[in-house]
Amino acid sequence: MSKFLQILFTLLVLWLVSYAASQFVTTDFRDKIAVIPLEGTIVGSDMTSLLSSTTLKSKTIVDFIHQANKDDTIRALLLVINSPGGTVVASKEIVQAVKDSEKPVVAYIREIGTSGAYWVASASDYIVADELSLTGSIGVVSTFLEFSQLMEDYGVTYEGLKTGKYKDVGSPFRQMTDEERTLLLNKMQTIHNYFVADVAANRNLSEQQVASLANGIYYLGVEAVDLGLIDAVGSRELALNRTKELAEAEDIVEVEYKQTRYLSDILGKLSASSFYHMGLGIGKSLQMISLEERQRPFTL
Repeated sequence: MSKFLQILFTLLVLWLVSYAASQFVTTDFRDKIAVIPLEGTIVGSDMTSLLSSTTLKSKTIVDFIHQANKDDTIRALLLVINSPGGTVVASKEIVQAVKDSEKPVVAYIREIGTSGAYWVASASDYIVADELSLTGSIGVVSTFLEFSQLMEDYGVTYEGLKTGKYKDVGSPFRQMTDEERTLLLNKMQTIHNYFVADVAANRNLSEQQVASLANGIYYLGVEAVDLGLIDAVGSRELALNRTKELAEAEDIVEVEYKQTRYLSDILGKLSASSFYHMGLGIGKSLQMISLEERQRPFTL
C-alpha cells in the first residue's frame, strides 16, 4: 500500500471513530440561547462567493432560526449582526423568519447593521447597538454600468434585437432613456415604501417618522437610540443579558449556530462553479445570455 493510501486510510478510520463517539455523547438538556451570526452581504445564492466569507446566504440564517425554534432547550435567539444589507428578497426572507419566531429574538449590531441588515434587526424584539456602530441607511439602490460613450470613441456600435419594448432596459451598451429611468425608479419606490412601512410596524413608529429617516443616510448607535431605530446602546454583553431576561432564565448557556464548510462542499461548489461559468461563456459566445444576468438586483 502506497504512503498516500495509508494516510488516506488512517484519516478515514479517525473520522469513523470520531463520528461513532459523537453518537454516544450525552445530550445537553440545559437551557440555551441560540447565537446566530449575520456577517457579510445578504444574498439569495452564494455561487459568486465560492470561497469568500463576505456574503451570507439567506437560507442558512432562515434554517438556523427554524432549527432554534424546534429545539426545546433553546429559550431565545441572539442575532449578532455585522452586515451592510443585501438583496431585497434575501433580506425579506430573514425578516419573515425573525417575525415567525415563537421565541424571543434580540439583535446586536456590532459594527454595521444597515439597510437590509437593519430591516432584519427591526423585526426582533429588542435591538442593542454599539455606540459607534452604523445603523439605519433605509433605502433602495440599483446600479448599472453604461459605457456607450466609450464605444463611440472607438467606433463600436450597438444593435439590440428585442421582442419587448423594455427588454434591454439597463443595457451597458446604450444610455437609458428618461422613460426607462422613471420606470425603474417607480419600481424602486414601491420597494422603498414597503421597507419603510415594515420598519415602522416593527419599531412601533409612524410611517411618517420612518420616512423622514429613510433618506439612505446611516446613523451612529448614539443617534439611532434617540431616533427610536434601536432600543439601547452597549456591548454584546448587554445584548446577551437582555436576551436572558426575555428568556426568563438565569443559568443559561450560549450555543453558536455557524455554518461549517467541509472540503467536500468546497470541491462540489468548485465543480458547479466551473460548469456554470463554462456554460456562461458558451452562452455569451452565442449571444444568448439574458440581459437580467448583466443587471444587479435591487439591493437594500
